[in-house]
Amino acid sequence: MHTSLLTALQTKFPELLSMPLEPVAVAVIDSGIDATHPDLAGKIQEAYAVALVGEEYQAVPGQVPENADVYGHGTAVASIICGLAPNARLIDIRVLDTRNVGAGDALLAGFAHAVSKKIRILNMSLAARATLAAKLHPLCETAYRQNQLVIAARRNMPLTDDGFPAEFSSSIGVDLGKLLSRFQLKFRPHHAIEFIAQGEEVTVAAAGGGYTTMTGTSFATPAISGICALLLGAFPDLRLFEVKSILRWFAEEA
Repeated sequence: MHTSLLTALQTKFPELLSMPLEPVAVAVIDSGIDATHPDLAGKIQEAYAVALVGEEYQAVPGQVPENADVYGHGTAVASIICGLAPNARLIDIRVLDTRNVGAGDALLAGFAHAVSKKIRILNMSLAARATLAAKLHPLCETAYRQNQLVIAARRNMPLTDDGFPAEFSSSIGVDLGKLLSRFQLKFRPHHAIEFIAQGEEVTVAAAGGGYTTMTGTSFATPAISGICALLLGAFPDLRLFEVKSILRWFAEEA
């Protein structure tokens, strides 16, 4: 392991903030982001809204800065990432509607757009149903080959599956726990969803201004995305398997 990275890890992830950090692009595939919130000012590079164009869903460019969050979920997620990683540069990809619901094809189109743009980190604080797994899997494999990190939430209410793409080995699946810090992690061996991050009673930015408190795997996932943005900012050539090894090395066993 690189000596300076080892030193940073030995004194916890926040030490990475004292190192020179490259900007890292992070796609937030969600309900949109309020780019006018003070915590997110200047952090959103591009914004897209997935919409039905003709007979297919496409990512349509939007304006930055504006409040593009139709529900509040994406702004909360974005604030966690930026709160951990000041070097994160967000790409807002809105796939949910005003009811916080998204068509499966809309989610696939937004995810495919992020993969095609080769955005380095894809934050999916959403869990797709099993019927979409066959279409998501090749996209995750392409992302892996392009050295993109897919960081995805476990389903809050597991059914017959834990949610996709979180279950894929080509992604980093995240569950929630009540931990002391957003930098604290737990590792769960022999489970499809290997990592646990702080996701209970998390203070987050609220769309339209101010703050609120949220609980769910949706808010544990961006904690991992923020940590990964720090790691890639300091060491841009890290591969997914190396990042997983670093997270495993740092985490406590659940």
